[in-house]
Amino acid sequence: MVNGAPKHSSDPPSHVALVLFSAGKTLAAIEARHITGLANIARLPRCANAERLLLNTQLISIAPTHWLTLQDADGAWQLGVSGEVVLAHTPIVELFPLPALIAARHASPALRGLALANQTVRLLFDGAALKPDLTL
Repeated sequence: MVNGAPKHSSDPPSHVALVLFSAGKTLAAIEARHITGLANIARLPRCANAERLLLNTQLISIAPTHWLTLQDADGAWQLGVSGEVVLAHTPIVELFPLPALIAARHASPALRGLALANQTVRLLFDGAALKPDLTL
């Protein structure tokens, strides 16, 4: 290889970009490639509150402070999240499958695993599996 030439590797990536946020009092994450925008107010006709959609709760304990934009087959929609929204580059070794007890008891089909992001355990959701059926 020529000195100074870029190295091209077929090695899998060592990190994944996650968007970290809160769904009510629950810490959550979605892979950043599923998020196409961030706003302070809901501007799209299709929206869902993260606490309801991700956790299947009836009562909302914390109102959304930010709106993540996602895409599905019907176009763009927004997910209302609470608290700070952070982009974190998390090592792959800090992503874990769901423990059997959580997998058996959790209602969300989009829940895929756990992420240890910024030294905090978060529920990891698949942005492609989210459907804004439970609207505000």
